Amino acid sequence: MTVWADLVGQEPTIETLSRAVRDETAMTHAWLFTGPPGSGRSTAARAFAAALQCPQGGCGECRECRTALD
Repeated sequence: MTVWADLVGQEPTIETLSRAVRDETAMTHAWLFTGPPGSGRSTAARAFAAALQCPQGGCGECRECRTALD
């Protein structure tokens, strides 16, 4: 399981966010999560936060991931 597992149907978003986690040149100073209710904004923001804290880039299992996701 990765931190991105709950973002169903959001492949372009997952790619953009995971690229930012992997490549510091893809990171910006701020991220704005927008969309209608139920679109997964909060889920995406939590997953991104977990991936940024994770030593493996978003494993979903380590203490850092669990802290951000729970």
